[in-house]
Amino acid sequence: MGDAGTRRVTPLHKLVLGQSLIGIAYWALLIVIESKATFTLREDAAYMAAIAVAWGGPSVLLSHPVGRIIDAVGPRTVGIVASGAAVVTTLAMIVTDTAALLWAVTLASGVARAFAQPAADAMPSWLPGRVEHVTSSIWMGFATSLPFIAGPTTAAVCIALWGTVAAFGVIAAVSLVGGLVFVSLGATVRPAPEGAGSKIGARVLMASFAVAVALVLTLVTSLANGAFRPLEPLYVREVLDRPAATFATIEVIFGIGLLGATFFMLRWKHLLDHARFLPASVVLIAVGEAVYIGTDRVPVAFAGVFVWGVAVGLFGPACRIALLRGVASEHHGRAMALWRAIQATGSLVAPAVSGLIAAVVGIQAILLAVSALVGVSGAVVWSLVGLRTRRTPPPVAAKVPPAAPAGARGRMAAAEPSRNGS
Repeated sequence: MGDAGTRRVTPLHKLVLGQSLIGIAYWALLIVIESKATFTLREDAAYMAAIAVAWGGPSVLLSHPVGRIIDAVGPRTVGIVASGAAVVTTLAMIVTDTAALLWAVTLASGVARAFAQPAADAMPSWLPGRVEHVTSSIWMGFATSLPFIAGPTTAAVCIALWGTVAAFGVIAAVSLVGGLVFVSLGATVRPAPEGAGSKIGARVLMASFAVAVALVLTLVTSLANGAFRPLEPLYVREVLDRPAATFATIEVIFGIGLLGATFFMLRWKHLLDHARFLPASVVLIAVGEAVYIGTDRVPVAFAGVFVWGVAVGLFGPACRIALLRGVASEHHGRAMALWRAIQATGSLVAPAVSGLIAAVVGIQAILLAVSALVGVSGAVVWSLVGLRTRRTPPPVAAKVPPAAPAGARGRMAAAEPSRNGS
């Protein structure tokens, strides 16, 4: 930490603050949009599904061009423009008085979000001094987790005190401050080319085992999360037999677990270098989900959802580290956009499917099956990582050439390349 005289606000501190504010604004905005659609415009479930598509669809459809733009012009510029667009679209929602107009503005907000999130994710690679990946990933994980609690709280307080119209104004102000934090970052440094290919996608999946594992496990956990989201309130009502306040408490406990994981990783960050840390966090996610959803006792459900939150908080930074290390720095924008697209895919596809299946087999049955699939996925990857580690040959000691005559040493040194390729 250092003494008080040596402490200063670093670009990473500013980035974490900006990402936290933008995340809080987006979480709160979605809740206020859904509130306006439900209680003011009196829309039905089909319209709410359309809102979900407008919100998450751009992250899926635009990931490739978004990533290329971030890598071309820099994440700071993209983040500033996206934050400005978020302010404009949020203020526009104040005057939306029809369902069609609200949906259109929500779509515009979804487009801004599709740019803002991967821009912030890629920013550490452009900061002066190149912040170490483990540290930046832990703190960016914190910035992603904090809005899970602060976003809904902001929305609830604003709606309760001032109504939806004023809530849109407050959220726009939060987005504006987040954008100004991006501005305050100052000049960024373009990462030096590392000789990687220009495309991020199937080629990277086949070339890098660590990147493939991170993206596949992201898809699995995102699909599971998407399956849980629409059924959790029903589980609380029908299995736990508790009111909405209990569901809200569960969400808070999950968020506390998310934030707790940050401080665990800061204390024992060396664990993130272990090859099996990522699949282990997925297995822990499955354990937390199963304990949470497999009981009708509230204290046990609280314990399970806390473990689930901790596990998710461990998983996110571990994934981010694998992607940042496995993809050339100049392509981190594309890698982060693809990662966000996979997360959005899970949240869009799974809810409808899980709802239909739950209507046939029951809520607990489908969610326990989902958690089992998550656990199996983590265990399979755990085994593959171990197998790959055992098959990797140990480094071969370099042979020391025999001593050369004094006159020849200079010629040998000049002809032999250095070990770093220079």
